[in-house]
Amino acid sequence: MAKEIRIKMVKIVIESNGYTAIDITSYVNNAVKSQGLYNGFVHVFTSEKKCSVTLIEYEPELLSDLEEFLKKIGCIDIGLCDAIVGKSVIVPIVNSTLFLGQFKRIVFIDTSNVAGEKGLVLTIEGIFKEH
Repeated sequence: MAKEIRIKMVKIVIESNGYTAIDITSYVNNAVKSQGLYNGFVHVFTSEKKCSVTLIEYEPELLSDLEEFLKKIGCIDIGLCDAIVGKSVIVPIVNSTLFLGQFKRIVFIDTSNVAGEKGLVLTIEGIFKEH
């Protein structure tokens, strides 16, 4: 019997202090597991103004280097960081596990100076476990 490919959508809301980077890997992982995805992919997207989603090694030095780079090219001042860094990432799911590589994390970057709730949408597509 052939496995059917299905699509599910999940909205995640996170609290941001404004002008910060937040490791959201565990949020995405929990959503994928709770939906029962076995093999497929998750697309992580934000439509928030001055916010981006990227894959990066989540450690203080790399994030400060990224911040310095973004300041140097001036995208923070003119609001172009989301165009440069990107609004979304796609991560394969293999055997119910995010296939990120050894040190990569899914990071939400907020270059606004506005604290508050920020939204992300996950499109989870593939073969789901039978319940």
